[in-house]
Amino acid sequence: KYFQCSYHGWAFDGKDGKCVEIPQTLIAKNPNSSGDKRRTNKRKREDATAVAVTQVQGMIWIQPFLTPLEALAATEEGKIFPPHRIPEIDLPGYQTIMAVRDFPIDWTVLMENIMDPDHGFFAHSSSSAAYGFDLYAADGKENTMKIEEKVMKAPKSKEDLGKGWTITSSVNAVEKLKKYNREVRASHNTKTDNKKLEQLDVPAKKSTTTFVAPSLIHMGRSQDGSTTRSFVTGFWICPVGAGRSRFMSAGISKAPFSVPRWILHVSLNNFLDQDTFLLCGQHKAVLQKEAEGYLDMESSGDEHSYVNNVRKSTYVYRSPSERLGMRIGQFFDATLYRAPNRKETMLARLKNKIYHEPSEMTRQNVLDRYEQHTKICPDSKGTVKNCESIMKFSKAFGLSLVLMKMMLRTSRLSYNTISTDLSVSAIKQACSSITIRLGEYLTYGKRFYFLLTMSFFLHYAANKLRKEFFFKRNEEVHRNDVKFISKKWCDL
Repeated sequence: KYFQCSYHGWAFDGKDGKCVEIPQTLIAKNPNSSGDKRRTNKRKREDATAVAVTQVQGMIWIQPFLTPLEALAATEEGKIFPPHRIPEIDLPGYQTIMAVRDFPIDWTVLMENIMDPDHGFFAHSSSSAAYGFDLYAADGKENTMKIEEKVMKAPKSKEDLGKGWTITSSVNAVEKLKKYNREVRASHNTKTDNKKLEQLDVPAKKSTTTFVAPSLIHMGRSQDGSTTRSFVTGFWICPVGAGRSRFMSAGISKAPFSVPRWILHVSLNNFLDQDTFLLCGQHKAVLQKEAEGYLDMESSGDEHSYVNNVRKSTYVYRSPSERLGMRIGQFFDATLYRAPNRKETMLARLKNKIYHEPSEMTRQNVLDRYEQHTKICPDSKGTVKNCESIMKFSKAFGLSLVLMKMMLRTSRLSYNTISTDLSVSAIKQACSSITIRLGEYLTYGKRFYFLLTMSFFLHYAANKLRKEFFFKRNEEVHRNDVKFISKKWCDL
């Protein structure tokens, strides 16, 4: 296949990136030529770089170090592995709903946040998912967290291209903090939620979280931790620049029908807004520490064996649930310096004293749903457009009702029986009579107030839904959310 640039029309071979046609040079070389015979083995300046690309479960994966032919041959020979798949997506009867959002936060910070079950009980206290996080946490007693690691290496690979690392945590899917709060803390504190608290899951089930390096996470609950899960949450976190990430997630469920995507997007955005701004402080501190580590790395002169102990020296691991997070931190500390252009970018930002200046990451910038999600999501963008159309229609309809009511009250309009005369004047009179009849019907008695109320409600509902796709979580909303913590965890 050939790829043509839409800017100047140059064409390139998809297999190796060689430039096969420059339209502007065809006439000058050979007016009768139907193509520019430019193929040679020698690489020219106009040739592009071909990289291997594959699509797996709706995601585009790039192998930047191999051409398409090289990647295909290496896969067939068992030298490299194809991208990891979430098993449930391929099973019949499962529905998958995708979501996407961009964040001005480093991808490593986002991934650590996703795999941290301890924060959900508090940072998401106003969400119904708060208790769900408790099922993935450990208590250090009966419900300890087990860790299983796998290092995948293609048997025929002599290089690093075939290596991969997967780590899975598993813990009993039962209440921990919730149970302790109810049975211990609430016994001597009246400030608690008096609702009857039920077990969210049977003890036999296991909550599992799997991280497939470098950017895939999937989690769910099953009977023994290895069987098929009825509901799975998947995350693909992709770095798109220094300290910027694209967050892609999927809700995978065994359901007979699929709900509209925009409903999931509204719920997910409300959920993500609850703790994303809190990550800004962690984001800045970790990146600064990482940059300083790279500076030490250069001064030591041993870049290949050096481990940049950013998280080991910055984080304080104490919770029994942090066994997974601690290993993820060790992985990032040992591998991030090899990420393309990362070290150079971090050092440049440190040199320019970006980390020492006051942060420009305001709440509105960090949580701007329209720029981060709505503009790049066709479903949400279409929902906003539909809401705006409904608002315009309901406003016009309501004003028309009021005007018709006023006109019928203040004028002596009357109508005659519609005749069969087809003259122009008769047609005008008939149209006028129909309009008056329609106006009297719509504005008669309680019907007028009902229709006016419905148009107002329709406008209000559409406007409220539209606001869900723009910046919403201001300081006041955040403070109101924080109050829910004392309802789930009793004060001392």
